Amino acid sequence: MKLTPKFQEKKLKTLLTHQGHAVGFKIDQIKLPNGKTAQREFMTHPGAVGVLAFASPKEILLVKQYRYPVGDFTYEIPAGKLGKGENPFMCIKRELAEETGYTAKKVWKILDFWPTAAFSDEVIHLYVAEDLIEAQSHPDDDEFIEVVKVSPKEMERMIRSGKIHDSKTLIAYFAWKSGVI
Repeated sequence: MKLTPKFQEKKLKTLLTHQGHAVGFKIDQIKLPNGKTAQREFMTHPGAVGVLAFASPKEILLVKQYRYPVGDFTYEIPAGKLGKGENPFMCIKRELAEETGYTAKKVWKILDFWPTAAFSDEVIHLYVAEDLIEAQSHPDDDEFIEVVKVSPKEMERMIRSGKIHDSKTLIAYFAWKSGVI
């Protein structure tokens, strides 16, 4: 849905305050629809992918890993950051193999979403993968991942009990369950 021009904000100038390996931070001076100026502080991100991967119709692959920002272990669908100019479909195939050791004969897109549109330009592309073939995982040097297989019912119990908090994982699971795909 496009906003009518009367509600759009116009960028006047940008200050890049930090550019890291994964994210950047910007402050844009903008012109509001009423003619006044304001600032918008936000995080830049190249985008990411996530995949609800079925090892069998009764087994979903999750990755368990420690996430420093939240200070806890998480259960998530396999996922990763897009490389510069990387196609999301190719990225999901790469990330699935890296994190789990599996490749998929069937992969299709569920949806895209903005996890935090109020303060980031990140887009996450979600997929489903089936007919997996097991091989050897090769996570990045700074990733320490345990692959966990759960049934759809167990995954839902983990969600309802608070073991799964990750937004991409929740969205992928409930999109699949509701038949969005």
